[in-house]
Amino acid sequence: MPKRETGIIRIHVYELRIGMCVCRLEMLEKESSFLFDRFDIKTQADIQAIQAVCDYVFIDVKRQNEFHVAMPTEKAAPKKQLSFARSLEQSARIYQDTSNLIKIVMDDIRFGNQLSVKAIKEAAAQCVDKVLENSDAMLLLTQLKHQDEYTAQHSLNVCIFAILLGRELNFSGEELNSIGLCALLHDIGKAKIPLEILNKPGKLDDDEREIMRKHPEFGRDILMAAPNIVQDVADVAYDHHENLAGTGYPRGAVKTELSSFAKIVAVVDAYDAITSDRVYQKGKSHLKALDILVKGMNTQFEANLVIQFINCIGFYPQGTVVELSNGEIGIVAEQNKSNQLKPKILLIIDENKTTVNERILDLALNVSDMNGVPYEIKRIVSPQEYGIDLITFYDEGKFTQNYPVIA
Repeated sequence: MPKRETGIIRIHVYELRIGMCVCRLEMLEKESSFLFDRFDIKTQADIQAIQAVCDYVFIDVKRQNEFHVAMPTEKAAPKKQLSFARSLEQSARIYQDTSNLIKIVMDDIRFGNQLSVKAIKEAAAQCVDKVLENSDAMLLLTQLKHQDEYTAQHSLNVCIFAILLGRELNFSGEELNSIGLCALLHDIGKAKIPLEILNKPGKLDDDEREIMRKHPEFGRDILMAAPNIVQDVADVAYDHHENLAGTGYPRGAVKTELSSFAKIVAVVDAYDAITSDRVYQKGKSHLKALDILVKGMNTQFEANLVIQFINCIGFYPQGTVVELSNGEIGIVAEQNKSNQLKPKILLIIDENKTTVNERILDLALNVSDMNGVPYEIKRIVSPQEYGIDLITFYDEGKFTQNYPVIA
């Protein structure tokens, strides 16, 4: 193993920033477009090119200091008023109640009833409170996806992600309530889509797809007719499938025509859709979803919003199933605020792929496995690959139990 160089550190490619000096690339799977081992990152395009060919890089901290580039750090989280276990319990009640409310609201609109604005505003405000109280608990709940409740859960997850991103952008409490409301109602137009299309167990044909693409217009009309709804909410429902290049729908709006709230919801809406299972396709992994967002920067999505979203949810959110360097399988139980690449992991399957008694591995402690090799995350895996049911883990309270910690 080569001797570690002074001032050289290894980081994930999603932590790269303009001005950093890259010494070398790791885990290349195809030929690199870069001709030199050491180069300075000068543009966002440089970062995207690196992300396309590898997962990790080594950077020269001393050299980057000449550019006055700050090392990537996660913004300090608000002081938690409750323990994770207690907060998860309370957040879960809010999550389930809000999910049920969305289903009721959608049904009401299908039956021709008026939108219950007061109830939805209160639900959005409760989501804001819970995100500020303990974002880890709310983030975990977004990973417990029920395929047969996609529409309601998707709206709620987008609300949570939008609030998280808004907090990262230093939104005021009033702005967080507004973006939460916009996100919660962004898909309200789907209430006007026939259920046989909305719930079709397969890909839509051209005619059905054309009908589905009308839900932004339906959403705008529903919200414009509702009492006490501000224009921002209707605009987001209408514009959340637009993009910066003007190739979205329903009107092909360009960057300058889109509100900041619409741009935020577009990012988090895409992320949750990409990572969710549908009847006709499996959701993609968290890192694959981030890769898609990064590749869509400046054409589909506002680049700064994508970067800030990655900063606030981390590389390994709670509930992510990972394979470690020695083959063991675990579930990310808690993020490490000072180093996103070293979370706490609940180990559940050993290197022989046999279920074991749960233990906690804190990667920040730099623990080694039985062979003396330091633990590292090798890859994110699908829960289905190892028969892991995250909902069952949650129902059995396994995310909040006290486990022995590997030392």
